[in-house]
Amino acid sequence: VVMSMYALLRSSQTPPSEEQIEESLAGNLCRCTGYRPIVDAFRVFAKTNNMLYVDESPKNLPRDEFVCPSTGKPCSCGSKTACKEDSVIESVACGNLHRPISYNDTDGSSYTTKEFIFPPELLLRKLTYLNLSGFGGLKWYRPLRLRHVLDLKARHPDAKFVVGNTEVGIEMRLKGIQYQVLICVMHVPELNKLSVKDDGVEIGAAVRLSELLIFFRKIIKERVTYETSSCKAFMEQIKWFAGTQIKNVASVGGNICTASPISDLNPLWMAAGAKFQIIDCKGNIRTTAAESFFLGYRKVDLTSGEILLSIFLPWTRPFEHVKEFKQAHRRDDDIAIVNAGMRVCLEEKNENWVVSDASIVYGGVAPLSLSALKTKDFLIGKNWNQEMLQGALKTLEEDILLKENAPGG
Repeated sequence: VVMSMYALLRSSQTPPSEEQIEESLAGNLCRCTGYRPIVDAFRVFAKTNNMLYVDESPKNLPRDEFVCPSTGKPCSCGSKTACKEDSVIESVACGNLHRPISYNDTDGSSYTTKEFIFPPELLLRKLTYLNLSGFGGLKWYRPLRLRHVLDLKARHPDAKFVVGNTEVGIEMRLKGIQYQVLICVMHVPELNKLSVKDDGVEIGAAVRLSELLIFFRKIIKERVTYETSSCKAFMEQIKWFAGTQIKNVASVGGNICTASPISDLNPLWMAAGAKFQIIDCKGNIRTTAAESFFLGYRKVDLTSGEILLSIFLPWTRPFEHVKEFKQAHRRDDDIAIVNAGMRVCLEEKNENWVVSDASIVYGGVAPLSLSALKTKDFLIGKNWNQEMLQGALKTLEEDILLKENAPGG
């Protein structure tokens, strides 16, 4: 918890919002406090709302009076601020007990024995191709170019690709599965691209989920509202996907190719009409729809000589809406009992809104993410009203048959 708090404060150029605080703590489970005292303690450092700790609002304080970060109360000793380049260093005079440095000071110039930062030298270290050998004949490679990745794939068709090691690490450590060759692709530029196109966005397979969130937030501000309905659905689903620590390392492509039947994101890729670009060892690229990529329990449409290159997510059209769904035993850090991705496109006919296209995909109900095809056929051409909804629910009961051994439980 302390490390999560420190990481957020250290990386924030402004005091973190309450939403950022809760998101940063999402990866920590607490069975005894109910989180509220932890969040309240975090607010003291983040200074989100001084009214929590004093009897009056800071806006009503005299201009030369400020709230002391040590006591949480108005302090008469005052504060002094000094501007240094792009940062502001504040010196608090309460007994001169501490002298904090700015959140974004990462160049090491203001480093003290009380302030631990990520060593700047490591950030500047030049990446190199690595080939390491481990216990039991394990081979570990770190290629830096796509052609190196394809060469390794040709030589080791059964190699396991890793980015954050959030799935393979569990398999090897807890399930006893042994892989002889691991290829780390997290530094391959061709697999880390994020680009905006006229008809959608292209996402590299090695892009981390936290990077994808930042990317979506940016384009939502830049694009017209109706185009980004899918992006908003992904943002909401990723919010409950896992804690920040996992999202910082877990990759988009890794989650897709794991093909978990309770994947939070795969139903959304399918419902949103995403397309996957696949490349073989010779550099040939083919494209397949996300809806036809998943073949069975943890089986996908990839041959031994192919890898997932990128994902294309199209813009949503006017009056097209995409929505996510997840039901779990608890809100944070839990696998889904059932999840879904839903999309509907409406058009106006004779003063009525009519469904022109739709897609509903569920996870946790079968060995793979399952499209409700009969329900889709029922919806198309129907007027958007309560009668249509009741008919769709009745069709859905026959379309998605739940078995006792459904992956979601």
